[in-house]
Amino acid sequence: MDKDTINKSQVLALDLGARTGYHSVRESGTWNFTESKRRNDNKMHGAFRTMLISFIRCYGIRRIVFEDVVVNQHFFDFRRLAELRGILFEICDTLDIPEPEAVNPSSLKKWATGNGKAGKTDMVQACIDKYRYTPIDDNAADACHLFHYYVRKYRIT
Repeated sequence: MDKDTINKSQVLALDLGARTGYHSVRESGTWNFTESKRRNDNKMHGAFRTMLISFIRCYGIRRIVFEDVVVNQHFFDFRRLAELRGILFEICDTLDIPEPEAVNPSSLKKWATGNGKAGKTDMVQACIDKYRYTPIDDNAADACHLFHYYVRKYRIT
């Protein structure tokens, strides 16, 4: 296979956050990286990095798409997302994967529902209606839409 030729099984979509939604043809759902002494010894960033590298290596992921970080009224949320985005870029460098592609949240919502300001329940319902996939939560729904948006944009089969 040509290095530039990929198929759907090599694409991973991520909705970054303490609860990171993910979608690929192999698995989908939400990883919970919320910091807690019991879950990850308060080391969210390390847990995120370890899980993502393991997933990429296990399934031969060659392209990653994610929902872009948007500034809103919650500085802490913005900072956390920016940190995870930095880790994602570092992982891609380390594993020799092209830089991940960011998708604007309003553009994704418009593509998925026809409304650039669609709410969480609208995004979940669109997954059910369009793909017959019932996501575990809104993070998994966003990741599902990101996956389908990306493979359609680049006509990946």
